[in-house]
Amino acid sequence: MDSNSAAADPVRPDPSSKRTDLDLPLLALWSVSQQRKAAVIDDIAHGSIPRPLYYVLLLASGGIAAFGLLANSAAVVIGAMLVSPLMAPIFGIALALSRGDLRLLRNALVAEFGGVLLIVAFAVVLGLLPFALEVTPEMLARTRPNLLDLFVAGLAGLAGGLALVDERTSPALPGVAIATSLTPPLATSGLSLAFGALDGAWGAFLLFFANFLTILAVSAAIFILAGFVTRAEIGSRTDLLKRFSAAGIGLLAVATILTRQLLITIDDWRLKQSIVTTIEHAIADDPGARLANVIYDQGSGRSVNVLATVNTPRPFTPQKVEAMQQAIAGSVNRRVSLFVRCAITQDVAAAGSANLLPTVNLNGDFIAADVTPNVRMTETAEQVLRELVSRRKSFELREVQLVELPTGPVIVATVSGARPPVPTQVRLAQETIRERLGDQTATLLVRATTTSDITAKGRVLLGEAQFAPMTAAEQAVQQKLEARGRSGLQQVANTFVDSIDAAKQGDGWEIRAEVVSARVLQPAEVARVEKSLAALAGTSITLSVLTPNGLIVGAKGFTTVQRSVEDALARELAALDRTAVNDKSK
Repeated sequence: MDSNSAAADPVRPDPSSKRTDLDLPLLALWSVSQQRKAAVIDDIAHGSIPRPLYYVLLLASGGIAAFGLLANSAAVVIGAMLVSPLMAPIFGIALALSRGDLRLLRNALVAEFGGVLLIVAFAVVLGLLPFALEVTPEMLARTRPNLLDLFVAGLAGLAGGLALVDERTSPALPGVAIATSLTPPLATSGLSLAFGALDGAWGAFLLFFANFLTILAVSAAIFILAGFVTRAEIGSRTDLLKRFSAAGIGLLAVATILTRQLLITIDDWRLKQSIVTTIEHAIADDPGARLANVIYDQGSGRSVNVLATVNTPRPFTPQKVEAMQQAIAGSVNRRVSLFVRCAITQDVAAAGSANLLPTVNLNGDFIAADVTPNVRMTETAEQVLRELVSRRKSFELREVQLVELPTGPVIVATVSGARPPVPTQVRLAQETIRERLGDQTATLLVRATTTSDITAKGRVLLGEAQFAPMTAAEQAVQQKLEARGRSGLQQVANTFVDSIDAAKQGDGWEIRAEVVSARVLQPAEVARVEKSLAALAGTSITLSVLTPNGLIVGAKGFTTVQRSVEDALARELAALDRTAVNDKSK
């Protein structure tokens, strides 16, 4: 390398001098004017000088990048990329190595690596300040580079180099293409050092160094191909190889490291996909259950610790988690310890829980979930049951599950109410579910729990008696009827009234009493009290007495709670049939 040639002005050749073969470009695949070459070389030489303004811009770029990384803001990080002047010294190093220009090489190396140290040190200081509280995804994304980052840097160097040498290309492209890969990794490296994460700092610096070497190699090739280097400047092939030997060896070493990291990343991706696929398959038959997140750690040997967060309307049993754990172990061929974090959630539509509209596609349209037949059966059953419960308002639907029995799948509905449903109600619900599903084999099992609604007045026997609006006159009549009914029934020997409610029903009153007696009350005794209450109210009265064993005693005879509900249901269905017939006749 001729140091004297470096001192000469390489950008203003004497037009009167006679050019020899040594003055001709080594290889020029496209035409670049001498004026453009001179302007580009002058810009590179000027941009490679470590001036105060250069370092001020670096500090601004490094600060913006660090704050953007700490705030996890991609937009702020992009702003740092555009401000960074680190691209110019890389072009300077590439041009100096190609032409054998020692002075340009010295200036560019000082500017580039002085800027590197400045950005890393500034980021360390910012990372030590109290507002730097946590690691962000923007930082983590730059601590594990692989071979793909090398390809991205190569394309960025190609775009930036072409834009630099060709005046017809937008001058903004070099900043966009080159600075993208430089300042954020350096800021991440400094922040990682401040957080004590040495592996993360090394990974981020490796990303910068890989980008630096790749852009250097690509831009040097562009300068040679564009005719920026003459035969005299490049010298022999041995001279060229010597000048680029350090950069070539470094690039080869970095490529080897990143290739290994890419293989690790691919293996890690395959492991995660196997875990995710296995868990999603295992919960496919659980209505409303969706895998939200998977975190795993590869322990010593071939063991894997997995933490799966699942959004589900009900927690999983240890037996189900064990089955999922065994399935994952078989899929990845490793020892697996699975922990499932059940986040209790419920997707609710107007008719009940739903798994039908879980997400939105790129067109902004809701898309239906691809669910299994068992999930579809469970969801349809729940929708039917909620429709029936909302009309009757006698029960509260707690849960709907599908249980696999030796005879086939059974829909198990858990309900609560003041009394259990009667077989006729269950049969009606089952027939509706079968009709909706188009499957006559669907079986419904209702698991009922009995609840008691109690106010300061006592057990609620008629909701209208305690919660329906009444005038002051009606409330006065109600109190008299309840007091007279209680005293009249307790005139029967060894009979006690636990609760009594009187509710307005049309022009008359309905009275219901819950009694405990040493014997069963007779209809005549109930009729006597009912007649007394009718005389008091001056209107029609219906009195029914409930016993603890489910017997109902009225003025006209005996019945049971179940028989009473079934009779009322039969009358309601008959009325609906008559209405349907009348509608058809019209």
